[in-house]
Amino acid sequence: MRRIFEQRGNYNVATYVIDITPAMKNDALTFARDIILSDNQYSRLLPEEIQASPDVENRQKIEIQRTYMGKLGELAFYQFLVENGKNVNIDGMFDIYEGQQNVDSFDFLTRDGHTVDVKTGFRSIHTRLLVNTEQFDRHPKHYYVAVKIDADDVDSGKKLVDWQNIPKARIMGYAEYDFLKRNAPIHDFGEGPARWRYYGQLLGIDRLLKEF
Repeated sequence: MRRIFEQRGNYNVATYVIDITPAMKNDALTFARDIILSDNQYSRLLPEEIQASPDVENRQKIEIQRTYMGKLGELAFYQFLVENGKNVNIDGMFDIYEGQQNVDSFDFLTRDGHTVDVKTGFRSIHTRLLVNTEQFDRHPKHYYVAVKIDADDVDSGKKLVDWQNIPKARIMGYAEYDFLKRNAPIHDFGEGPARWRYYGQLLGIDRLLKEF
């Protein structure tokens, strides 16, 4: 783990670079393939042009990619907690629920039982913490952590990245639910309306670390 400081307003904020191991990639990709290929993931967040496309294979790849990157982000955050001496229960991280109306609902829990949802960016154009408004309103979490995966585009037109060449992830910071509800704008970046905040505007993750 490596610490990098950023100037955010009047504060010098620490972000953390986490090495992505082959085991992490294998576990995340196995989970993603199992949940998508078993047809147990609701596809509401796919861009409209992808949902309407006759290219079923590409649509399936994008669904697997989304789930894979999301799980990698969770594993990177877990590794961050472990390397900071935190004992965190991750039972249920790889559970698959039957039926397309069910989603991957794993959350981290703080010492006081507050929920923490990890949101992962993985393309070069991803510069914001995004929380889909349907999820935000129907299944609110106390905290939203932003993780940025270091991945390379292989086909920007098809929105695909290189799944295997992912050396690192960076813990960018977090935002509180109440703050996002009051202050975060809503915009559709192509995957449905979402509340958003730039990575460079987030609170430093060290502050949330104290809650574990």
